[in-house]
Amino acid sequence: MPIYIGDYLADTSHLTTLQHGAYLLLLFHYWKAGALPDDDQQLSQITKMSVDDWRKNRGTIQPFFFDGWRHKRLDRELKRHMEVHAKRLTASEKGVAVRAMNRFRRR
Repeated sequence: MPIYIGDYLADTSHLTTLQHGAYLLLLFHYWKAGALPDDDQQLSQITKMSVDDWRKNRGTIQPFFFDGWRHKRLDRELKRHMEVHAKRLTASEKGVAVRAMNRFRRR
């Protein structure tokens, strides 16, 4: 997952240390799972906070997301990552096919 440090710091300078950790854990989970649940219990578990602490900090963290828990930048990065992955997979499959044909021709 790419992290653009300058952008991150510009957007999050108002966060406490606890909120930075929670936000990053949410981003990491989002990257791995492709989305976040819209459930305080699950979000508190992802952020390693008690449900009460999560609810106290949710209002500060929520504005980084839209339509519940979607994240514009991560959606773009995930899409780009999947496109690159698909291209590499296609190239790899072509390479395997070429090597197989070359082995077959040598026989």
